[in-house]
Formats: sequence, structure tokens, C-alpha cells
Amino acid sequence: MGVCFSNTEERKVRQKKTIQLNETENAILECKKCRDKINQYIKRLSQKQMKSREKAKELVRSKQKDRAKVYLRMAKLHGEQIKVSEGQLEMIQNQISQIESTQNLQECMNCLKQSNEILKNMQNTIKIEEWEKVKDDMDELREKDKEISDYFKENGIDEAQCDEEVNNELDKLLNEIQGGNKVDLPSVPKEEISEDKDKVDKINVKKKVIAS
Repeated sequence: MGVCFSNTEERKVRQKKTIQLNETENAILECKKCRDKINQYIKRLSQKQMKSREKAKELVRSKQKDRAKVYLRMAKLHGEQIKVSEGQLEMIQNQISQIESTQNLQECMNCLKQSNEILKNMQNTIKIEEWEKVKDDMDELREKDKEISDYFKENGIDEAQCDEEVNNELDKLLNEIQGGNKVDLPSVPKEEISEDKDKVDKINVKKKVIAS
């Protein structure tokens, strides 16, 4: 029952996170759609403003100042509408930035929580009793070593010489253990070496005679 309950709780947490993630993504998506619409609206207003000014120029050339004034007022209106839209655009962009920043912060917090939980689990596997046992063993070894040193001093035994003998004995044991891994090379008889040397000497003597 406990395992089933735990699994059910984990599924609920995952579902809740998924819902929150979807809601966040949808909010960002809607803001970006609104941003794109405002950009398109500003673009249309800019085109209308430019056309109104061009029309006003034509009317001025044809000496229709009253009509030109109307188109200039329309261009002015489009300019004000652009300013309002740009303000709205800035608000939308700030909203997107805040949502994305909060989302990143939430993800970082989730990562920290998970890593902290893993660290706690790792620490729980390290038992204090085990550390104490290791410490006790080390203390016992140090105590025995001290007893041996005290014994040597009380009985006038040269501890340095004893340590040297111990090291030699240790090297001997290591050689015995590692002896099975060594390869014994065949020995070369000394007689064969001396015979070969005599042959070389005779050849050198012959070379000297021929050369002379």
C-alpha cells in the first residue's frame, strides 16, 4: 500500500509540473502572438503615415493647402497611434521577459532541490558507526605501534635497526610473492664465453699480420 501511495503521489507531482509547464508555455506563446500583431499594426500605421505625408506634399504642390492640412493631421494621428502601440509592445516584451526569467528560475530551483535530495540520500548511506569503527581501528593500530616502541626503549633495543630488519623482511616477502611473475633467463656458461673470446683474439692477430 505504501509503495502504491508513493507512486500515486509522484504521478500527481509530475502531472502538476506538466500542467504548470504547459500554462507557462501557453502564456509565453500568447504574449508573442500579441507582440507580433502589434508589430504588424505598427507597420501598417507607418505605411499609412507615410502615404498621408506624400499626399499632403502633392496637395501643397497643387496649392490645395486646406486639403494638405487634413492629410498632415491624419499623419499626426497615425504617429500618435504608433507611439501608443510601441508602449503596448514594450509592456508585452517585458511580460515575456519576466515569464521566461521566472521559468528559468523555477527550473534552477527544481534542479537544486533534486541535487539536494540526492546529496541527502548519499549522506544517509554513510553511517556514523562505520566512521567510528574505522577511527577505532586506526587508534588501535597507533596504540599497538606505541606499545612496541615503548617496549624497545625499556629493553634497550635499537628501534632503527629493528625497523631496517623489518623492511628487509618485507622486501623478502614481496619478492617471494612476486617471484611467480618473474621470468628466469637461461644462464650462459663461462667456458663458452672464454672460448669465443679466444677465437676473436686469434682473428684479430691474423688481421694484424696480414696488414703488416
